[in-house]
Amino acid sequence: MYPRNLTWIKLKEYIDNGRGPLIIPIGSLEGHGAHLPIDTDALIASFVADELARRNNWISLPPIIYTIAVPVRPGNVYIEPEIFGIFLSSIIKHFIEFGQRRFVIVLGHGGPNIKNTVISICDDLCREHGVTIAVFHIAYILNKLDLVDTSKDKHAGMWETSIVMAIDSDLVGDLGIYKETNPRRYGVVGNPLEASPETGYKYIEAVINYIESFVKSSRFRNCYYDWL
Repeated sequence: MYPRNLTWIKLKEYIDNGRGPLIIPIGSLEGHGAHLPIDTDALIASFVADELARRNNWISLPPIIYTIAVPVRPGNVYIEPEIFGIFLSSIIKHFIEFGQRRFVIVLGHGGPNIKNTVISICDDLCREHGVTIAVFHIAYILNKLDLVDTSKDKHAGMWETSIVMAIDSDLVGDLGIYKETNPRRYGVVGNPLEASPETGYKYIEAVINYIESFVKSSRFRNCYYDWL
């Protein structure tokens, strides 16, 4: 969340003065190999959202962590899409009722279920309330900018590991395990051994600059999903 000392009074002033969008990071609780924490998606989305807010004097909200993960291992929490949709809609409607008109969603978790649910909810809100909601998927941005081939580096591989290294290297476990065992055994699709904090910083900058450029442009209106 940014600012970290956000009070309801500061939030009300921000909304009343129409100073900018509210940024909502969305992640998941999901296994990310033997080396990354289960809240990796939320960690990355929240860091991007907070830094985007800090640079522009905007406000970012705490992340939505429990979403739609495939429940194939402990820690992969699956919320029914209908329930998640109601939850997301309720959050955004709350701020609409108090006058907020512009929203940015930073999506750190992928898959058709969560994307389709977000689209359905945001389309309804834009149509019913005339608000602006732009949704950005971090992996899609990196792929679009030709920084990462996400058809090969899909999950807990080089790019996610690099970004977590850049955020807090203490959160990254021992990568040596992958020198002896195929990373796929742990649900990794990609090569975390290629990760570095320097690469992570580069990716973070690229994603923030991409979102910032869009939000400050005339394209920021109605509903927008960067992967469509």
